[in-house]
Amino acid sequence: MFSPKSKGKVNLRRLSAGLPREENTEARSIPVLRPLSEKRRIARKDLWCVCLIETKGGEKREGVIIDVSKTGARVRFRSRGKLPRVVRIKASRIGLRRFARVVWQSTFDAGLEFVPDHKVG
Repeated sequence: MFSPKSKGKVNLRRLSAGLPREENTEARSIPVLRPLSEKRRIARKDLWCVCLIETKGGEKREGVIIDVSKTGARVRFRSRGKLPRVVRIKASRIGLRRFARVVWQSTFDAGLEFVPDHKVG
């Protein structure tokens, strides 16, 4: 197993002899499968940006924006915690300072939908 005789080049012809032959060797595109529930109207942009989530009571949590669109964002947190229905999100690097409604929340991630300031209440 560890003898010097076992060291050598790999014979690619011998290795590929047992593989089935493909008639068409052109590059094939693999279709991207999306869940049926994926019905976003606006494309999201992947991002990695530190943000601050603030509640009405003054509680602040630091998170990272994973992706963002014109209508919302997905935020990941370092620790577990439950967000209230409406929060304010601030990310100075991208100039974001908006109120948002928490649409969904898992253990460490939250989906936020931006709302106009006058609809917060």
